[in-house]
Amino acid sequence: AHSIIPQPKRTKSYVEEVFRQVQAKPGVEDILIMNRSGVPVKTSMERQEGLQYACLYDNLREKSQAFLSKMEPAQTLTFLRVRTRFHEVLITPDAKLTVLVVQNAKDTHLKIED
Repeated sequence: AHSIIPQPKRTKSYVEEVFRQVQAKPGVEDILIMNRSGVPVKTSMERQEGLQYACLYDNLREKSQAFLSKMEPAQTLTFLRVRTRFHEVLITPDAKLTVLVVQNAKDTHLKIED
């Protein structure tokens, strides 16, 4: 018998707590929390920008999952990290919520300048 670790309920207070914890991290610029349908439920972005990111994320998730399902054995997307010269996007999907974080990717050891 497998023991399953219970997942916390995805209540409004849970969403608020996740948002608060992520927002407290250094370098975080934007946060977008989406429900299982991909609809933004809490964000630091303007409404239109949040909807646009949610739509673009859905396309990225779909393509990533298609790629992962071709692996042996088939895999499920649990975390996605995309990095550019100036930003890093961290995406953590689960069955109920997806948390998307845009953070500053400046590294002192890489000496990236504006």
